[in-house]
Parts: sequence; structure tokens; C-alpha cells
Amino acid sequence: MNRLHIIPHRVLRERPFRRAAWQAVLRLARELRAEQYQVALDLQGLLKSAIWGVLGGIPLRYGAHCMRELTPLLLRRIPIPERPDRHVVQQYLDAARWLGAPCEFPDLYAAPEPPVEFPLYVPDEARQQVACKLTQLGVDDAPLISMNPSAGRPWKRWRIENFAELSDRTEAEWGVPVVFVGGLGDKPLEEKLARLKRRPLRSLIGRTSLKEAMAVVQRSAVHVCGDTGTAHIAAAFRVPVVSLYGPTSPDRTGPYGQRSRTLYKKPLCTACPPNRCLRKECLQWITVDEVLAAVGKLVNK
Repeated sequence: MNRLHIIPHRVLRERPFRRAAWQAVLRLARELRAEQYQVALDLQGLLKSAIWGVLGGIPLRYGAHCMRELTPLLLRRIPIPERPDRHVVQQYLDAARWLGAPCEFPDLYAAPEPPVEFPLYVPDEARQQVACKLTQLGVDDAPLISMNPSAGRPWKRWRIENFAELSDRTEAEWGVPVVFVGGLGDKPLEEKLARLKRRPLRSLIGRTSLKEAMAVVQRSAVHVCGDTGTAHIAAAFRVPVVSLYGPTSPDRTGPYGQRSRTLYKKPLCTACPPNRCLRKECLQWITVDEVLAAVGKLVNK
């Protein structure tokens, strides 16, 4: 039987010391203990995920790849080689193989990025809703380029001025409509785009559900974004994605199978240690011309 347990992350993040937060923790701990799980596998390797195996009373708790913070005290390390340049998708498959799952690729180390299926599902209703919203923006069934100017951390966001210029030049160069996507919290970015763009803004920022945003990415000819979730959605649908990476390594966490389309300049930095980023400015070294050239190679195909 499959069970989904939802961690009340918003309450814990916004009000960690309030009574409601502790009640939510106790409620979830009881829920986990009631299932009497015997084994927990933590693929994230962070304290915020490992702690739930402890609170749930799960006797065997395993950590997959890079175990950080206090997780070595809470988890048993799966005995698989740890390689900094190995993509996390492959590391997760290594963990599955160690647990006894059948693997199509007997020697994963022989091929850096063998094909992997990501069975994402987009319901027809979401596609229909997106088609209506795109029609309102003047986009019919012709190819489009989607862009996501947001990311989870400020230092993972390319300058919004660059996105405005990139979208204007893309439409002027190839006549392909550019549609921006994002969450409700990204509305301030949309407002800046509206002020900065010289051409009309086509935006679905804050106007789609998650499934609808997936539908937009799925029907894109090209997707452009930073180090954020839509990069991986595009990769799952095998949509060409031009991704812009700063401090984080695209070799480990970039859109799977599309490393050649990732723009990444941290190796050029001489001010920070090789394994750490202190100044967090290398993302902004990527120029509009470089991104435009990468998009152009895909559009011309």
C-alpha cells in the first residue's frame, strides 16, 4: 500500500516556535509511527528530511549520496562510491541498485548519462486550460519559447533586465513568441518585465497551476531558465532547455541529459575556493548574447 505523508513545511518555516508548529510535528510523528515502517531511505541527505525517520520510530534509516549537517548521526550510509561530478539521478539509481531494484544499465559508470524515463503526467484539462490562456495572449498552436525568470534563491536568479532583453531580441530575431511562467510569488518579477520590455509582455506568471505550468513547458520548442524546477520538468519531457547556472554544479544537479546546453561560469572564478562560492556573482557573468546564441542553435534546428 502506498501512503503520502505531507510535512507541514510552511508552518515550520514561518512559525517554528509556535504551538501550532509543535502540534503539527507531533501529529505527523504519530502518523508515521502508526504505519510501523521498517526502512527509511533519505535521498536528500539533510537534517530536515532525516529527522522524520527518527521521529517516526523507523529502525533502519539509510542515506543515499552526499550526507550533510547531522545526518551521519541519524542515517547509515549506503556503501556506494561518492563522486562529486556524478549526477544525482545516477546516484539515486545507484542507491536503488544497492537495495536490489533491477537496473537496465548493469554498469552505470560506463555511461555518464544513459537515458532515463521520467513519467510525468499532465492531464488533458490542464492542457486545455493552457491553450485558452495562450490564445488570450495571442499565441496559437505555433511553436513558443517559454522562460522562467525566477529561482528559489536570489543568487540563482539571472538579472531580470537580461530576461527582458533576451525575450525582446528572441522575438525580433526569429518571430517566435516568448511566454513567461512562474508562481504567484513571482509577480514582482512580472511587473519589472512589463516596465523593461520594449515588446509586448506575454506572461502566465501566477496564472497557472503546477500542472498547467508543466503543460506550457511541455509544448515549448525551447525553455530558458536558471537553476530551478522548470529546468528539470523540461528535461523530463525532453524539451530542449537552455539553463543558466551560477554557484551550483550542473554536473550534479543540472537538467538531466542536457549538460551541453547549460551555461556555467563558476570554473572561471579565481576569487572563491574550488568547492565553495563566496561572492555568488558568477551567474551574472553570463551575457545575453551567449544565451541568445544557445537559443538560436535550437530554434534554427
